[in-house]
Amino acid sequence: MLKIFNTLLLSLSLLFSAYGQQNDARAQKIIDDMTAKFKTYPSLSVDFSLTLTNIRDNTESEQTGKIWIKGEKYKLEIPDFVLYFDGTRIYQYMPNVNEVNIVNPEADDEEFQLLNPQTYLSLSSRHFTGNFLQETTLNSRAVFEIDLYPVNFSTSPLSRIRIMVEKSSLQLVYMKAFMKNGIHYTLNFKPYNIIQSALRDSFFVFNRAEHPNVEVIDLTF
Repeated sequence: MLKIFNTLLLSLSLLFSAYGQQNDARAQKIIDDMTAKFKTYPSLSVDFSLTLTNIRDNTESEQTGKIWIKGEKYKLEIPDFVLYFDGTRIYQYMPNVNEVNIVNPEADDEEFQLLNPQTYLSLSSRHFTGNFLQETTLNSRAVFEIDLYPVNFSTSPLSRIRIMVEKSSLQLVYMKAFMKNGIHYTLNFKPYNIIQSALRDSFFVFNRAEHPNVEVIDLTF
């Protein structure tokens, strides 16, 4: 599942670290406003579901999880693993094998960017063209629907990404990445829980005292 999640976040990072200059004006305005709003939150948590669909063999799997964010810090939790980032170190805790790996990521490290929720909950701009589709509803939430296409289509693993942004809150509600290999990744986000009293920094650090029998593999030396 970690490999699947990394692949999904690759598509998300392509979207949200690289939104293009050649966009229709309405799509660009919605994404700019969404990004600006996201940056005002002291802390937040978001519940999500992730669905992987393979259209070639007609299989589907689903995973649920939760993300907590405070500035550059985050905690990401799904049943198979928990990731903590305290602003400097990543702690990857795997309960099934009773192990935690600790690393110091480089700012430009691809895997670090792929696993960073900031990558896909706030947007900047570079390599996609956007097309505003319509105003519609999803799960009783009024949303803007936008399609994004890679400028360098021939070299991109993506054929298209569809996102839905709630009109009233400017929160990301839905994202579906259509990969050229026949895999579709779908993320559905519940409404954000905005935490006005920012979470403590210690929340984003793996607590060894709470897991005394866990094998710690410290790769920061």
